[in-house]
Amino acid sequence: MPLVLGAGLVLRLALAAILPPGYDEAYYNFYGRQLDLSYFDHPAAVGLWAWAGQRLGESIFALRLPSVLSYTVALVLLAGATQRWFGRRAALVSAILGSLCPVLLLCGGVLLLPDSPLLLALAALLWWLSRHPKVIPTTAAEAVGLGFILGLVTLGKYHSFLVLLSLLGWCLASPQRQALYRSPWPAFGGLVWLTVSAPLWLWNMSHGWVSFLFQGGRIDAGVTYSLASPPLLLLSQLVLLFPTLGVVLLLALLPRSGQDEAVAPRQLLRWLVLPQLVVFVALSGRMHVLASWLVPAWWLLLPLAGDWLAGLKRPSRWPWLVAGGWGTAVVLPPLLLILALQVRWGIVDRWLPAGLDTSTQLMPPDSLRRDLRRNPGVWKALQQAQLIAGTRYDLPGFLSLALGPGHNARFTTFNPDARGFAWWQPAGGFKGTTGVIFGLEEPGKPLVPASWVPWMGTLESLGSVEILRAGRPALRLAFSRFGPLPHPLPRVYGPSALTTSSP
Repeated sequence: MPLVLGAGLVLRLALAAILPPGYDEAYYNFYGRQLDLSYFDHPAAVGLWAWAGQRLGESIFALRLPSVLSYTVALVLLAGATQRWFGRRAALVSAILGSLCPVLLLCGGVLLLPDSPLLLALAALLWWLSRHPKVIPTTAAEAVGLGFILGLVTLGKYHSFLVLLSLLGWCLASPQRQALYRSPWPAFGGLVWLTVSAPLWLWNMSHGWVSFLFQGGRIDAGVTYSLASPPLLLLSQLVLLFPTLGVVLLLALLPRSGQDEAVAPRQLLRWLVLPQLVVFVALSGRMHVLASWLVPAWWLLLPLAGDWLAGLKRPSRWPWLVAGGWGTAVVLPPLLLILALQVRWGIVDRWLPAGLDTSTQLMPPDSLRRDLRRNPGVWKALQQAQLIAGTRYDLPGFLSLALGPGHNARFTTFNPDARGFAWWQPAGGFKGTTGVIFGLEEPGKPLVPASWVPWMGTLESLGSVEILRAGRPALRLAFSRFGPLPHPLPRVYGPSALTTSSP
């Protein structure tokens, strides 16, 4: 087990050092600087991870270190739960799977994403459940432990509510477990959960429940239902899991015969996993389901997959499985490193058709800083700016990382969908402020839409900067000076925010 955990840690450290910031990571960088009880997009946990990373340094690698380290702790807890339920061999297999599955190790163990603290909390939940088969607390200590862990799960990501509802459904599905609710300890555990998750509720209560209105508005994004989207989502998930590993996880969901002691934990794990799979696969026909939304489901499947693989009586009867396992272990780590090198430095760009690799839009801080300095006018304007705004909410983070910790400008976005920037701006909405706005240069399209010009004050073009990767043009950023702002910036949220085209 230590060898597996150590090898996985080394792989994730290498990936964290190589990969440039992702779109969400660049944006979550501001969470650590604007630490609050909760945030518009996600509960508070990812903000704490960003804050901790910034205490370790100002590089993207430092920002990722809490995710890299917490994933190792999560694997230890998950393996401990698996061993308690299914034995030592199953625990080892589950740790190997967790160290190899690309979408799990990237979202939970490399990148600064809400999945990282969520997977740690879910691992702690599995660890607790493996030691308390009744699930429902029967003592004060059990109530405090379960309530605290469920509170941490709630602070991880809004998708965690599916896990909480599934766990509640499991408890209510059995008359024996229903009877345990007659004691005061389940209610006490609920009070502990409410106390730990209070930042989420308090922030939303004071802001008109805007997080839930915005997230709920996403479900209405589509007007028709696409029957092709659910199977396509599953296929894409198999690719992200790596096909051999994805097939194993799906096979582990199948019912197994027998009346051994492992029947109850297997049923419990299926109760926690299946609702997530059903809900998001069904929603994919109506809206765009992000690749990471199913990460908690696959994570909770790892103990079942370890149990299934460890329980094979004669592996020789499954030659494709044995060959696939060894092939995956040998091929996947170097493949991930090669893909990371391509994303960072474009090592095979010269052989790829133009536009095929969209990772060219990711901007490593050192490369972006170097290219900005090639335009002295833009670089000087950025150094003098009071406020720097991106045309998309994810863009300011890239520039913030490139400019470094010594820069004192505020950052925001000029966009109807401002996300957390709406809550981080001063009460006056930056009225009277001057600064620089930037965005991706698109032929025939102005940097600032006409609907936003009245809010910008005077606009003066500063030109554009070409961003290079592997010595070849990857994208162009356009810059303009604005201000002073004649009015406070308008911020509109709720279900209509996704269709609002003007302030």
